Amino acid sequence: MSRKIFACVFFLAVTACAFYGLCPRVKLEAENNNVAIMADYREISTLAKNSGLSVDDAIAVLIRNGVTGMMVSELTGDNIEHGVGQAEIKTIRDPERGTEGTAISISQASPHNELLNKWLRIRFALSDDSTGPVILPMPTNMLRNSGIIPDIDGLEAAKRSGLHIFYRPAPSPGHLSERASVMLREVNAKYPVSLFSPSGEYVSGYPDVSKMSRAAHELHIPVAAIEFSRQVGEAQLNAQSSPLLMPLHSVTNEEMTARRISRSALRDRLIRAAVERSVRLLLLRTAPPNTSNFLFQDFAEEVRLLGEGLKSRGYNLVWPEPVFYGADLHASIFTAWALSAVLMFCLWRYLVRMGMNGNRTCGIIFACADIVLALGIFFVPSAARLAGALTAPLIAVEASLLAMDSNRSRNILVSFVFAVVCGLALASYFSTTRYMLRLATFSGVKLTLILPPVLVLLHDLKRRIHPEGLTEILSRPPLWGELVLIGTLLVGVGLIIFRSGNVAFIPGFEAVIRNTLERVLILRPRTREVFIGYPSVLLLCYLVRNKLFAHYREIFRIGVALGFSSVVNSFCHFHTPLMLILLREFNGLWTGLIVGLIAVCLVKFVVIPLLRLIRPVIS
Repeated sequence: MSRKIFACVFFLAVTACAFYGLCPRVKLEAENNNVAIMADYREISTLAKNSGLSVDDAIAVLIRNGVTGMMVSELTGDNIEHGVGQAEIKTIRDPERGTEGTAISISQASPHNELLNKWLRIRFALSDDSTGPVILPMPTNMLRNSGIIPDIDGLEAAKRSGLHIFYRPAPSPGHLSERASVMLREVNAKYPVSLFSPSGEYVSGYPDVSKMSRAAHELHIPVAAIEFSRQVGEAQLNAQSSPLLMPLHSVTNEEMTARRISRSALRDRLIRAAVERSVRLLLLRTAPPNTSNFLFQDFAEEVRLLGEGLKSRGYNLVWPEPVFYGADLHASIFTAWALSAVLMFCLWRYLVRMGMNGNRTCGIIFACADIVLALGIFFVPSAARLAGALTAPLIAVEASLLAMDSNRSRNILVSFVFAVVCGLALASYFSTTRYMLRLATFSGVKLTLILPPVLVLLHDLKRRIHPEGLTEILSRPPLWGELVLIGTLLVGVGLIIFRSGNVAFIPGFEAVIRNTLERVLILRPRTREVFIGYPSVLLLCYLVRNKLFAHYREIFRIGVALGFSSVVNSFCHFHTPLMLILLREFNGLWTGLIVGLIAVCLVKFVVIPLLRLIRPVIS
């Protein structure tokens, strides 16, 4: 069997296993097109009051504009101290004993006086049935961040309007950690809750969050997995509540103020969360309290624009369901083999490029190792994590070197297909409930940004693709141009790693470019592919063919490695719909080639003539 036939059969088998493993994911993603827009009851009630509207009228307007859920929080001691809700809190002191306590009472004028008194006593594990104040032997300041009673005004308003309730239990004080879950059950019995997530700096009961997760499963209430949250204990609660999880995206007022996020940027960010990360719960907050001239009408218009933006992208403004409940996805032995095969093939190719003898005996050894590794990946989770972390950068290395072989621009298409097929094989194994819900973190994202440039550089020095070897470079004084390029490269790699998250800081001009590409192409390609990776391939081909800048071509070879690292990383975002990943990579390919052609023309007709005016010989 010739090498070409073997390669074709090998990649057909890998592709078949990858598609087999990805079919359940694609099916779920196609069915998961309902998105809910939610608002905070307390924020809406304040805006309605300032605009001269009743809360019910304001909510009716929001429902017409697309709101389907209302966030209602448990009131804390701080809320009640500031006059929120239908309770009062006072400090009581005993001068003789020198002790301090707290008295909490329900307003006699409250139409829900009896229910709130009952809830208040349940919240603090008191057995009496009286309606008088509750006396607690703890200072008032210890209750400022603790839950006191549910916000019954919000619960009633949501019930009257028919909105789904997103309930937020607050932390419990001290030894009463289990009372938050007890109150969740009480509230759900009276006002059916569609979703909940604990509020505060930590999950009530942490480190034992089992009572909250048990309530979620017994009541069949999904837990909101809030993106980028730093709440202590949230990861444990999400893991124990799986698969009753629903990702939620929101931006706090503090973040909006600190990062100066405009209202239009906020809206775009929520839409991107739904489109690019499969987030189906969007909590739209009003402007920060110190923002002037922000009226209810402004917020209602924002809701309308957000809803229209979602509907224009094919989403329904309907309350979603936990997509993985009843459809738990797991890896298979076929996807384990596909991952193992890609890892061993890329490793074998790199070692051969570095000088290893690639005879038939070596091929048989790698084939046997492939089978053993596939079994290890399937049965040992740590082996799977390690294999994934190594496979992603090795795919990027092989795709990069393949694109630069023979310095033919047509190799870009071959390397692109190679990266996509291997990326699909990688994604097929990790397209499971744990990874798609972000309960487990893929270990290879950062490594894929760092390792490929290093391995490409080592390969080039070993194979003397760079005019000098490593020993020769170290034995002579450095060139100023090399120092500048090395410094630029280090800064660039550091910046790429720093910006690799979903909420990275970007300069204004790049934000404009991103938004323009988003509007024109539906899905924006990655910046590293469009402006670094593919242009570097074309520029490298031009420079090699014309024998130009021999000592400085390595910077473009590193650029190619960074570009294909971005391609592979796209397939490591298991929460992004697969069809959107493929569309993004296709957009990145053709737009990157256009940018590369423009760059080649600039070098040929502008840069080279200018340099020839300065230096008679370019080498």
